[in-house]
Amino acid sequence: MGDDRITLRELSVDPAYPLPKRSEWGIGMVGFGGIARGAHAPAYRRAGWTIAAVADPSEPARKVAREQFGVERVYSDYRDLIADPSVEIVDLLTQPSVREEVVLAAAKAGKHVITEKPLTQDPEEGERMVDAARKAGVTFAVHQNYRWMPMNWLARQVVQKGIIGEPFFAGIQLFGSQDRDLKGHHFYSVCDNFLTVQWNNHLADLLRYWTGRDARRVFTRTGRSRGQNFVSDNLLTSLHDFGGGLTGTILHSELVRSDMTGVECRIDGDKGSLVFDFFTRMRISCDATGKGVREVDFSGVQFGDSFVGSMADFLCAVEEKREPMVSARKNLATVRTFLAEHESARRGGEWVEV
Repeated sequence: MGDDRITLRELSVDPAYPLPKRSEWGIGMVGFGGIARGAHAPAYRRAGWTIAAVADPSEPARKVAREQFGVERVYSDYRDLIADPSVEIVDLLTQPSVREEVVLAAAKAGKHVITEKPLTQDPEEGERMVDAARKAGVTFAVHQNYRWMPMNWLARQVVQKGIIGEPFFAGIQLFGSQDRDLKGHHFYSVCDNFLTVQWNNHLADLLRYWTGRDARRVFTRTGRSRGQNFVSDNLLTSLHDFGGGLTGTILHSELVRSDMTGVECRIDGDKGSLVFDFFTRMRISCDATGKGVREVDFSGVQFGDSFVGSMADFLCAVEEKREPMVSARKNLATVRTFLAEHESARRGGEWVEV
């Protein structure tokens, strides 16, 4: 191994995340749209998990569940899925507009629930759902799958182990082309919060995840480009004040009209720095690894699927009777953060308390 490279073993970080002991959990999927059939269902199939039932009011969606995924128990009404005795886990994959009624019905039936992000866009609704799950004694979590993307999973461990010391800065720069590539999308192209809410429910959550801290206040501004397609502004800069000497930043554009897209994340601590993307590359420079910049070597390393990761932690939490890593209770801090960002941007850029 060259002096400019370092292995995960040398860093004492683990690329693998825990998996549940049981593989035959009966998962009932409420909503079988693009994210369910394109990401969740294929990931569960690769993990060897059972999709016990699907509920969706759309007949084409139900047909896909039956014919492409072999799901035999298919319903048009989520209430029938919740009542199905083969369903132990309710996997809620709809837009937030139908979150609360499904969560409350599942909790009343004693079924554990994990929901797509964002959990909600109304903190009071979120509190009601969390309270209902707590009173019913069911586990309730959120699919923040970006936490289980390979480099994000490793970055959290590096920070937790103190390898780069106490963080004072964490930042994300993301340049994409979704304003071009998703032009005409039935939801994203017409919503008014594409970056502040639909995207920052991921990115703001990552800042919380890596650092283990919650922002106290945020300052966010958004902008547009000539000829932009989306209703929502597609250029965002956001400053997060965590207090205690920790600052976070998000610079995000979905306006790129070239092939020069990508993401770079950075965490600086008082003993070193970590620079990485989401999937394939990580560099570290710190006292613990010696002088210079070291490239982390992933030769022979197999990483798990991020959609498996979020469900795996949830199932492990149910088995171990513990709170999930992304419990709905904890995730309310992410909700409050991205809503504060949206409000700050709406005001044209002002500090907003979280």
